[in-house]
Amino acid sequence: MLHLTTTELFFYGGIVLMGAAAVLALAAVGIFHATGRRLRRRLEEEYGKKPR
Repeated sequence: MLHLTTTELFFYGGIVLMGAAAVLALAAVGIFHATGRRLRRRLEEEYGKKPR
């Protein structure tokens, strides 16, 4: 059986949590990119192109 000390458990647990945070961050970027594109298109339909 695998026996880990408390500090090893914290170390490897932190690595797992950082990996999970990175995956969730990538998912959030993808979702915000898709919804932002849809929102931008809808605002252009209602108000016209954004003046520069």
